[in-house]
Parts: sequence; C-alpha cells; structure tokens
Amino acid sequence: MRLGTVGRICVAAALFAAVAGGYLGLGGARAERKAPASEPLYARLQRASVEILIDGRMTGSGCFISPEGVVLTACHVVNNVKGKHIEVISPTVGRLTARRIATDRGHDLALLQVTGKGRKYPSLKVADRTPEALSEVMLSSSPIWRHGLVLKGTVARTKPSYCWQATLKCYVRCVYIDGASPVGSSGGCWTDSRGRVVGVQSGYLNNTDKSWVGIAFAAPADAITKMLADRGDRKVATLGAAMEELWTQSQGFIARLPKGVQGIVTPRLDKGGPLDSAGMTHETLIMEIDGKPVAYLDDLLKIVQSRKPGDELTLKVIEPIGKPARKIKVRLARIK
Repeated sequence: MRLGTVGRICVAAALFAAVAGGYLGLGGARAERKAPASEPLYARLQRASVEILIDGRMTGSGCFISPEGVVLTACHVVNNVKGKHIEVISPTVGRLTARRIATDRGHDLALLQVTGKGRKYPSLKVADRTPEALSEVMLSSSPIWRHGLVLKGTVARTKPSYCWQATLKCYVRCVYIDGASPVGSSGGCWTDSRGRVVGVQSGYLNNTDKSWVGIAFAAPADAITKMLADRGDRKVATLGAAMEELWTQSQGFIARLPKGVQGIVTPRLDKGGPLDSAGMTHETLIMEIDGKPVAYLDDLLKIVQSRKPGDELTLKVIEPIGKPARKIKVRLARIK
C-alpha cells in the first residue's frame, strides 16, 4: 500500500511519539527505581523490632537503634544478667547473641550489642524530642508474648514526670502515655507517625488493687539520645525510700501536722539507706531540700537525680508529734 504525503507525516509522527514515549517511560521507570516508594510504617517497625531472651526465656521487647547492631530496651528487662546468656530474636535477623553495654536506671534504659560483624541491621532513629501532649504514638512490642503487634496510644502529658519502677525498685523519669502496655511490652519502642523512637516502654500505673489502669510510662527521647552518645552506665542518685505527696495521705495523718504544711512523706524506707541512716521514719515529712520547698514529688526527685551519688543534701523535715521542724544532712546513695 502506497501512502500519500499526509499519511507519511502521520506515520512519522506516530513513530516519534512511540519512541519518545518509550524513552520517557524508561526514564520514568529508572527514576522510580532510584527513588522507590517508602516502606510502609508497620513493615519498617517490625523489621527493626526484636524480642529479648535471657537464658532462652523471653523477658521483653526492644528495637535496633543503629545499623551496627545496637539494641535499645528497658533496663529492667536485662537487669541482674551476670552469668546469663542474652539473645535477641526476630523473623528479620533470626536469633543472635548479645551483651549489655550500657544502662540508665534513672530512666529504665539499656543498650545491647549483638554479635556478628560486617552486617547492617534494620534500625530506627530517635526523635529530637518527645511529642506534645495529645500526640498519637505507637508501641511495637510483644504484649502477653503475642508477636508483631503495634499498639496505639496518646501522649498524656508534655513534660516528663517520675514514677516508681517496681522491678528496679526505684523512681524513673518518664513520659505518661494513654495506651495499652501489658506484660511483654517492656522495652518496646514507642514511635511517632514517622517511625522515629520517642520513648521506651518501662511500666504502667496500677490502682490500689494492683490492676492496670491504662496509663503507660516510658523513658523520654532526650534520655535515649544521651545514652546513645555516652554508651556507658549512668550513676543515678537516690534517697533510698518510696515517697508520696502529703495531700495523698489520710485525713487523720494530715490533721496531725501543722495546718497548711506541704511536703513529701516517706512511707517505706530502705534499711540502711540514706533516709533511714539519717534517723527518718515512715511518718517524716520532707518540706525542703537545700532551702527549696518540695510540695510535689517531681520537685524532690528532679533535685535528687540532678546530683551524684555521694553528694550531701540538707533536708528540712517535720514529724507529726508536735516537735518543731528541723534540718538534717543526708548523703545520697547510688541506685543499684
């Protein structure tokens, strides 16, 4: 078949369009290969998450926090492991031997290093800071030993607070989160919507009958960043007591003290600890530390944990027995 001038022009245009389209399509495919779509958040969290085994028994969760095989978890998950075999396990990396390289009991944090060189591990990055209150966060962990779960929560308070960590038997600085955190979640990483670590699961609040009330507490991002930079054990100071704010006590106890007084009571003292050695009792009220009033528990613990073990503090205290307030010297101990 013979084509006229117009036909030949149309064929040429079609061939040019096909070649150009193929070239552009190839270029687009190449561009797509160079910049693939981001990995889905759930898959990214699961690839970096691990479970912790001590002598073959699962004790908690964690995540890779660097490609070199550093694992982030809670201190109480790997506490008292001298002479024991530590491992991390996940579908991504298999089962690997690890060793503890750093701890921070004041934030319930620990770092592990897995064995095996020359390998890059899927890891998460730490956020610049903990999100503001009401921000949505996610916990990657193995609650009640169910694998591969991601649970949602909400930051319940912007500023860090302090909470009693039952396993470590000390106070830890933490962020409160409205969310589920059953047994097995300990050490799991809380992340923001971009998959950046904003906290490490430490524990949860109980009511008077020891049942869980839906509020978790986790180590904040600034503490994680500092531990990653230091890579060593942090020495944390303590007064050696479980403490409560005065206004949480019974009306009868409050009535035995001077009207309007504020402070912290010490219902349980460690035998031989700093407060016990200073002659305090379970009814002693701490009113001031180094001249600063301490009406809230956060006020007191912020001062204590800013000091070093061995430092001396001056406490102003009073007992509900009609005697005037007095000052005592206390030397801080180290959380062990």
